Amino acid sequence: MRTKPIFVICYLTIFVFLLTSSCLFADVATLKRIAEAESDVAYVGLRLITLSTSSGSRTMEELVIHRTAEESYRKVVSIVGGPKTFSDQNGRERNQGNRNRDDRRRGREFRWIPHRSQFSTKEIELIAQNYELELRHWGEKVAGHETDLLIIKPKHTGRSTKHIYFSRDKGVILRVEDLDAAGILRNMFVYNRISFEPKAAESKWESVKKEIKPEPWHNWPTITLAGAEKVLKKKPIQPTFLPTGFQLEGLYKLKIRGSQPIRLKYTDGLLDFSIYENADNIQSETTNRPSNRGDRNRERPVIKIGETSISKYQRGSDNVFRWSSSGIHFYLIGPIPPSELQKVVESIILKTDQK
Repeated sequence: MRTKPIFVICYLTIFVFLLTSSCLFADVATLKRIAEAESDVAYVGLRLITLSTSSGSRTMEELVIHRTAEESYRKVVSIVGGPKTFSDQNGRERNQGNRNRDDRRRGREFRWIPHRSQFSTKEIELIAQNYELELRHWGEKVAGHETDLLIIKPKHTGRSTKHIYFSRDKGVILRVEDLDAAGILRNMFVYNRISFEPKAAESKWESVKKEIKPEPWHNWPTITLAGAEKVLKKKPIQPTFLPTGFQLEGLYKLKIRGSQPIRLKYTDGLLDFSIYENADNIQSETTNRPSNRGDRNRERPVIKIGETSISKYQRGSDNVFRWSSSGIHFYLIGPIPPSELQKVVESIILKTDQK
């Protein structure tokens, strides 16, 4: 007589598990569909994109042309808003420096750059491990197209949430909202106009393809640990501590102003943080900055870990740590809580001190 209630409870438990599992797998399948559509569906459109920076937010209008996975590019066509670049309070010399820097930034922004799918196969696997996915049939229109909403919510504290509004018919992302751990909107984009007519994408591509010159810094070559060791003249230092869910995504060889830093990129599928290691032009451990950088050389907090001085500050939504140790200049940056990133720094310093 007592076995019947137990049987019912077990049955209900299995039923609920299967139901929730099927919902989860369905939502992962939705993310895979979005990633495939971002690669396979041809389209051309205009979108507004707002980004958080260290001096405020910037809003730009971008033209996006997607013909194939290899022929997909975007370009800023206008600056809609943003912080003031110049200040009359800091003298002509500083204004001139800001003006030159602003001109260089605009030169970079108003070029065609590759427009890639937001999610690789590996990133989708990590998102399924570290985040909860919830599909909602939203129904409202973006740029004239009915949309559904996929919410990616973190399983671990201190991580961001992503809202993806995608075309119900095509699967292409039409709007994205990135919210930080406190639920504050940090970055977003939304299409004002978009056409999925293949002839429209083909026509626009033909009219601009001669202008497109891929930027080398968007095509950083991957490198092996052995290759990185040749560049640095020693093995790259990898942290012994990583925030929960993060894995090494890859190593990249960069060329920046004559130096060759190595980038170690870590990801949990949705968020990334990077460690740059550079054996060239090591700066003072106190400032880690050249003496001629004007306002960019402003005072920044310095913390001590053992005998090592680390510069710690924010850059937009990212937390940054800079220091020098064992002949290597380290630069760590990412939108991860500073308490977690500091543990990464401590693990690297402990490792270098033991050598």
